[in-house]
Amino acid sequence: MDANGSRYHALVTRDDWTLRAHPDAHWAWLPDDPAHGAALGQLLLKPLLFEFKAGSAAALPEPTSLAGGVFDAYGNLYSLNAEGTAIRVWSSGSGNITHFWPLPEASAADAEPGAFGPCLPAAPAALLVMDALTVTTGHYLVVASIAAGGLLIFDLHGGGPPLPQPWPAMPAPQALLALDDGGVALFGAGTLHRLGPDLRPCVPRVVSPSAFSPEPAPEPPPPDPPCQLALGADATACAALPGGRFLVLRVKMDGLYLSVIDWAGSESASVGPLEEQIEQATADQQATVLSLRSLAVEWPTNASEAGFNVLVLALSGDQAFRFKAAESDAGVWSFELQRDFIPLRRYVAGGLASLAPGQVLHRFPSARAFCAGADRWLPLLTLPRPRCEREGELLGPVWDSATPACVWHRIALDARRPPGSRLLLQSRAADTPEGLALQPWRSEPDLQPHPAGSELPWRHNFESGPLGSCKEFQTLTCLLQAATGRYLQLRIKASGDGQQSPGLASLRAWYPRFSYLPHYLPAVYRADPASAEFSGRFLALFEGELTRWEDRIAAAQLLLDARTAPRDTLEWLANWLALTFDGSNGPARRRALLRHAAQVHARRGTVPGMLLAATLAWEPDDVDAEPFLTAPEALPERVHGLRLQELFGLAPPLAAGAWRPAQGRAALLARLAGDESLLGDLIKLQQALGFVPRAAQEEAVLMASWRLADLPEDEPRPRDAAFDTYLQATQPCAPLRHRWQDYLARRWRRISLLNAAWGTAWRGFDRIPSPLSLPAGSVALADWWRFEAQIVRALGPAHRFRVVLPLPTDTAQLDFDELARRRAAVERAVARDKPAHTVAEIRFGFELFRVGEARLGHDTRLEHGLLRRPELAALTSESIWPPLVLGERDLGGGQLTHPRPLPPPDRVGLDR
Repeated sequence: MDANGSRYHALVTRDDWTLRAHPDAHWAWLPDDPAHGAALGQLLLKPLLFEFKAGSAAALPEPTSLAGGVFDAYGNLYSLNAEGTAIRVWSSGSGNITHFWPLPEASAADAEPGAFGPCLPAAPAALLVMDALTVTTGHYLVVASIAAGGLLIFDLHGGGPPLPQPWPAMPAPQALLALDDGGVALFGAGTLHRLGPDLRPCVPRVVSPSAFSPEPAPEPPPPDPPCQLALGADATACAALPGGRFLVLRVKMDGLYLSVIDWAGSESASVGPLEEQIEQATADQQATVLSLRSLAVEWPTNASEAGFNVLVLALSGDQAFRFKAAESDAGVWSFELQRDFIPLRRYVAGGLASLAPGQVLHRFPSARAFCAGADRWLPLLTLPRPRCEREGELLGPVWDSATPACVWHRIALDARRPPGSRLLLQSRAADTPEGLALQPWRSEPDLQPHPAGSELPWRHNFESGPLGSCKEFQTLTCLLQAATGRYLQLRIKASGDGQQSPGLASLRAWYPRFSYLPHYLPAVYRADPASAEFSGRFLALFEGELTRWEDRIAAAQLLLDARTAPRDTLEWLANWLALTFDGSNGPARRRALLRHAAQVHARRGTVPGMLLAATLAWEPDDVDAEPFLTAPEALPERVHGLRLQELFGLAPPLAAGAWRPAQGRAALLARLAGDESLLGDLIKLQQALGFVPRAAQEEAVLMASWRLADLPEDEPRPRDAAFDTYLQATQPCAPLRHRWQDYLARRWRRISLLNAAWGTAWRGFDRIPSPLSLPAGSVALADWWRFEAQIVRALGPAHRFRVVLPLPTDTAQLDFDELARRRAAVERAVARDKPAHTVAEIRFGFELFRVGEARLGHDTRLEHGLLRRPELAALTSESIWPPLVLGERDLGGGQLTHPRPLPPPDRVGLDR
């Protein structure tokens, strides 16, 4: 309800637009969040598939078994030449296509004069014709050849000539498929023939009963898959899927069908015809002829992702069609055509090749499949060619105002209207539902965008749409001209150029109209009905804008509440609270910080506050920050959370055999062989004390530069001018002496107490220099030992801390760019909130697993490190993992790697 008491009916969600309203078949719903399709989104003209119009050239022939290729584990692609007499390899490193096998024979050396040699050149060896090939999960290249009488097996890791595997009466292969268990399936004549992991033809197992058996009888082993699986004569192409299943392309009377079958023969219902889906998704709805033998599976880039896409080719060789495969909970498969235009460039019926799940070629990071062109392999990439229906009509629901003769006020439509599209609004109103159906449709004025955005007070205005050629969502409004009656119904007609569609996000119909005419003007303005109608509609234009400002004033409290403030006012609200948002913070995280601003400020600069700031910067926006802000003291106990490591705790303790003041001065002199000087043999001092005195060394350097012969052990009597001048001149250059004097002042408070304990007569703490020899008194010796052993040794890591970042729990696929951005956000947060006198560093946990860098069990956690995940070196503080160079880096600061990848488990190598 607005300030004048007007209400509105609305269409917002998917159910509103598709169930309450009645769009025709030319509309489709596009959700903002695919995970919540029934929530917010927009209604679009149905997307169509761009179909390449082939010329008059004849269709390409169907690919043979020689067509296609297969990738190995390192991204190299193997294929047969057009004659099947050579294996070619496309190197992932150089990008060149070379002959893999057979290699050219080395030319014989010319015979020496007078020596015997062949009279005629040797006849060239007959070329072996190969029929199909694949690469197994064990990294073997398997080639089927009828001419060779079986298989040729190449060890891609160890190299060397092929190992022949005879297969008498081998069927003519149409394709070789790699299986999960390391075996191979040969597809030919509508039948799958299985080869086990040993790459030998399958022989059915014969189990004979034994006369002896243990008690109780052991469980029988799981049955092996059958040696053969009949797919039928209508199966023209096949592809292997995980879990012992196969994707089958079948040809029937009305077109091509896709289905999934397993070794047990259980086959899902065939989905098709595929040509019908393509025909219905194109604008001209003409039939497309598909290739019967071209089939490929597009696996996702993320290996942990479920699902896959299926590619089939047009027989003309101009375009590929993508179908998204999905399996329901009941095991029913569906294949939905995607509206993606995938052109085939220079395709010559050479077949397809697909990358394995999680495998990425750095040359083509977005490509998941490749086609054989003229002497090269080309990626199958989606070319943006958006197409949609040209027009659509939507009939709105019947809205009831509950007021007879109600004057409906205005329409507000949040929509995206790109150039070339048009939205036409029509309305009809009546006091009864029966009369409403008899009323003619009345065209309303063109919808115009309001410059101030939505009429709802302090509502976030749309800035961009999820699709978009038009850069902004707008609030389109129009004043209803003659919509009078209890019931109202709207009709929207949309049209476009077939490339860009308008998008309808939400619609509001306001009622009743608050008119200034009867409330504020004399009755003479209503004397003439025609002029009164015009005056009412004219004043309604101003009433709508003034009501907008009245609503904003009445709802001003929304600006001061972090839960309701518009997104573009959060920065303004943060300025009142002295908060600074990081650029990576989303609206939800910013609202949470505003709600807990007092608690955040109270902990700023403390250990819980620093850990809270780092955690908020590290965790993504989809993680709820409320538990972190309400209980920051619990952050150190998170299992996979950040750690704040104060480096003073890393100072190593004194050795157990080091001297302590309780042992007395005589014991220390005995260890030092009677030498009282603190500038003597540093090795003896280290062995006796457990440390090397640093203050004495600083004082000795200053004395040498000042040419002072000796330092007094007590206040000089009479006063020594040279000593006074030395203290005054060198005080700025003696930080350890200053700390020594400050320590004594804090320890004794008054100089008289120190003199009584030490037996001296110093006139002030600022006159006591750092001792160059062991103090004579036991109290002075204990004070000196505490200063050197505890304070000076702790100066190095003092006021320093380290934020230790964890790796995500799912380390199967790491987004290194995202981790680098999150690390940069933590660095900005720590630099913003840390005390000015402290020094901070940001490290990952796997960088600290070395002696002296972390306390085992307190600062460490078990994660995958650089040995198991060498790619983590990109996340280290030095951006690359440095090489281990003798004399330049410690043993824990480098990495020894294998000169080549480790061999598969079934290989024997010297580097395993």
